[in-house]
Amino acid sequence: MYLSNLKLWNFRKFGSKEFEIESPDLNLDFNENLNVLIGENDSGKTAIIDAIKMVLKTHSYEWIRVTEDDFYNDTDRFRIELKFNDLKAEEAKYFTEWLSWEGKKEEAEPYLKVNYDVSKNAERILPADVRAGSDKEGYSLNAEARHYLKTTYLKPLRDAESELIPKRYSRLSQILKGHDIFKNEEDNKLYQEFEKFNEEISNYFKKANKEE
Repeated sequence: MYLSNLKLWNFRKFGSKEFEIESPDLNLDFNENLNVLIGENDSGKTAIIDAIKMVLKTHSYEWIRVTEDDFYNDTDRFRIELKFNDLKAEEAKYFTEWLSWEGKKEEAEPYLKVNYDVSKNAERILPADVRAGSDKEGYSLNAEARHYLKTTYLKPLRDAESELIPKRYSRLSQILKGHDIFKNEEDNKLYQEFEKFNEEISNYFKKANKEE
């Protein structure tokens, strides 16, 4: 499956005073291949990426939470809506309760619409759940479904030498951790080989130091 559409209402720079569910402040389509966001500084590129991260969460080791700055100007509600198309059978089975359909009869295909609708009052930002379904409200996603929506987010590569070495929180580690085969890392053959290799290197240098 792939993210085919993003809609934003009153999220950061994309907003208006009137909240109309039928008139999103941003309605952005994506294709199933490579998508590139191009624009000047402060044009909203980061807001788009952060909106996706806020709904899906990531495999990265970062804390994502809603702040006052996420609300457009003085508004008290924002909404993020994501649509996923081209769900394969092995993917759709995790979202059976939340799937919608488009098309007629035999040509009908499933899609998944996920939303995150957050409000605040004078005292605080109110708790909100990621929900999914064909209607405007949707139903809360369970932990398993949310897990299968997680994405791998790679931060801007500032220091290639540091980020691509095999340390726990490196870019390379995040890429590998994002793959399903590393879900149970201790049982993964490649993980075990890396552990063995690291131990051999450590022992080699310990021996070399003693010989000196």
